[in-house]
Amino acid sequence: MKNTQENNQENKKVSKSMSEFLQKASDIGKKAAGNIQEGAKALSKKSKNDSYLRRMKKYNPLFPEKYHSEEFKLPNMIVIVDDAVRRDIDVCEGAIGWTDDSTGMEVLFLYDEYMTEEKCGINFIPAAEVDATYYVDKYDRNRYIRTDCIFSKAHEEKLSELKTIANSLGAKSCTIELVEGTTEIDISKKASKTAIKSKTISAGESFEQSIQNKNFNSRSGKVVAEFKGGTVPTRPKLKWFAKDDNINALIDMRCSGNNTVTTEILELAGTAHSTMGVKTACAIDLSIAKIGGGKAAVGMEKQATKEHKSKLIFEVYF
Repeated sequence: MKNTQENNQENKKVSKSMSEFLQKASDIGKKAAGNIQEGAKALSKKSKNDSYLRRMKKYNPLFPEKYHSEEFKLPNMIVIVDDAVRRDIDVCEGAIGWTDDSTGMEVLFLYDEYMTEEKCGINFIPAAEVDATYYVDKYDRNRYIRTDCIFSKAHEEKLSELKTIANSLGAKSCTIELVEGTTEIDISKKASKTAIKSKTISAGESFEQSIQNKNFNSRSGKVVAEFKGGTVPTRPKLKWFAKDDNINALIDMRCSGNNTVTTEILELAGTAHSTMGVKTACAIDLSIAKIGGGKAAVGMEKQATKEHKSKLIFEVYF
């Protein structure tokens, strides 16, 4: 009887140990399965994160908060693009464009819906349009000029500035002539040409343009302007000619009170008032060619070289 009870107790102990063993084995199995499941989830999440980061690196979207941050510096070149080109890409959701430096020059591709001055803070000249390429004004970082009219726009500004200089210094008239290439100008002969024909326009100023080529965009020809004259000389605000020694010497002379000079003829070299360097123009050409160009015109290097070889003959009569 005693042996039977002992056997039953032994069997219960064995059964309990086996049950505990099986429970532990089950717990270990569940834990292992849970770990495997968590590991799989973590691996899947990491894979998704890695894929997301790869897409971010590939598309390099630019978001408003970064664009308007103090750390962000606007690239010198901007291309206006349709926002539809990346509308369905998840990492580009909420972006205003993207930046790219694969061409050797950093370029901002700005969505057309963000191209207004109120949103992006940039003044595009002429008005921004899709597929157009713009380059920064070296005198104003918030002003970008369309690449196919950079040189013609700069030429217009230079002519306007020279006329303003003449008027501010109390001149009666002035002529401005662009000489391109290697053509030589006989200054002594130019000094004898004091007769000026003109047409009256607003603000008491008159001028006429004698264009050698019918299209003034060729940037050749002569501008003639007449003023009321006799006014007290004042220092004009300079942009293109701020560092030109000849222009500054003329201003100093007229504003010093010693106004005995009656005629001044200055030869202003193209290199002294260049729109951009030839190397920069070449870099722009290469970038435009690599990105497809859109409505942007290439040939910047040719225009820059031509400008560097040109000169402006500025005649002022007091």
